Amino acid sequence: MRTPGLWLALTVILLAAACGPPDQPPEPLQESVTNELLGIRLDPLPPDFAVAVNDDRGLELAPVEAKVGGRVVFEVGDEEPLIDLVAAVHRHQRRVEEMPGADYKGGQELVTPLGSAFYSRGRYLAGAELVEDTVLVSKHPSSNRLLVISYRYPAGADSSVRVQQLLEIVTVLQGAATAGAAAGE
Repeated sequence: MRTPGLWLALTVILLAAACGPPDQPPEPLQESVTNELLGIRLDPLPPDFAVAVNDDRGLELAPVEAKVGGRVVFEVGDEEPLIDLVAAVHRHQRRVEEMPGADYKGGQELVTPLGSAFYSRGRYLAGAELVEDTVLVSKHPSSNRLLVISYRYPAGADSSVRVQQLLEIVTVLQGAATAGAAAGE
C-alpha cells in the first residue's frame, strides 16, 4: 500500500520534470557595426563598448560604463603599395613625446587575425589630465591601406585591461566588403 505522502511527492516530481528548467533570460543580441567610409565591420561589437559615432566622419566607440572614460577612434589611410607599420609606430611615438609631461611606454609587434600588427603606448598631459594613448597599427583587412585604432583614456592602473580591450576589438574587425560577402549579402 502506498502512502498519500509518497503520491504527493511523486506528483510534484513529475510536474516539475514536465515543466522543464526555469525560464532563463534570453542571451543579449550581439550587435555588429559597419562603417562603409572606412570599409570596416566589427562583428560582434565588443560588449565593453557602445558606438559613439558612426557616420561620414568615421567610427568611434566609447566604454559602455561611462565612468571608465575613453574613446576608440578608427582611422584608415590612403591606398598605397607598401604599408610601413614600423613608421606608423614611430609617428605615434613622436606625437606622444611632443606632448607636455610625455612618458612613452613603448610598443610591441603582435600577430593578429589581420596579420602582423603593432601596438604603441604613451602617457602625456592633456590640459590638467594625465591621459594614456594606445594605438594599434595594422594593414586594413580588405585593402592595401594603413589601419590605425587609437584608444585614448584617463591614465590609471588599468593599462593592461585597456590594451586587452583594444586587442579584443581587433579580433572582431573585418573588411566591410568581406563581411557582406561572407554573410551572403
